[in-house]
Amino acid sequence: MKKLPLLAAALLALPAAADEPAIPFYGAELGAWTQDYAAATNAAATDGKPVLLDFTGSDWCGWCMLMENKVFTTQEWEDWASSNIYLVTLDFPNDKSKVPDEYQTRNRELSKQYGVRGYPTYIVLDSKGEKLGQLGASRDATPAKFIRQLCGVLGIDPPAKAAAAPADPAAKRIVEAVGAALKATEKEAEGFHEPTVAQFTGLNEHFTTAIAAIDTKGAPKDFLAAFQSFSDAFAAMAAEFKKLDQTKTLREAGRPPESLQKAMFATESAVEKLIEAAEACGVEDAADLLHL
Repeated sequence: MKKLPLLAAALLALPAAADEPAIPFYGAELGAWTQDYAAATNAAATDGKPVLLDFTGSDWCGWCMLMENKVFTTQEWEDWASSNIYLVTLDFPNDKSKVPDEYQTRNRELSKQYGVRGYPTYIVLDSKGEKLGQLGASRDATPAKFIRQLCGVLGIDPPAKAAAAPADPAAKRIVEAVGAALKATEKEAEGFHEPTVAQFTGLNEHFTTAIAAIDTKGAPKDFLAAFQSFSDAFAAMAAEFKKLDQTKTLREAGRPPESLQKAMFATESAVEKLIEAAEACGVEDAADLLHL
């Protein structure tokens, strides 16, 4: 797998907020995540539908969180999955309360059965429970790409791609400038082995300064609003990081205070909204360029 940009890696390595919604323990519904392996496979056998098993570490695995944010929480994924596949989460979290006691042994057994060696691992089963294939995470994942990969394993046609509208030149220019700022930040982070809070704070500040200097003239109103929210969210997160003990490493800093958690999640949301706004302006590679 490719190395995550430091901004994303640090965000994803920090403990998750306590109020994240849990995956249901029991029952199964087409297209909805459940931890009830038996219910999902039984329903699949009845409906003749396939099953996707997600072996994950939901509260500590950065790649798992990346896929959750970039693929599984999107409307595009939900629309496709709701008609095509059962979804089972097989979780190995640090917080054991996220998984019922009776599932913990079962999850380990299924992990051994399917030869899972890392997280996330996605195992695709047919309606009879036979393994069809296996998928992994990607820094450049999008709902469309993952669905195409999944359809390839299932041997079915992916959804028809709508004709793309010409990209708005101002929106395209701004997205490319943000992408260039991200690359510059990654380059600055090269060589960081165990980044300190001070180093991460500096990266945030440099990135925030870079995006604040981007020329936004001519951008559509809706896109400009999303870009401003994106810029403001990073500035707010940088300010919260500045309040921490700058001498510690990110690992030593431990669970972030509630104010920083809120700023982090606001930043993630702002990134997704900027990508959506860019794609609405015809910038098809926005998710790749803004690979947070």
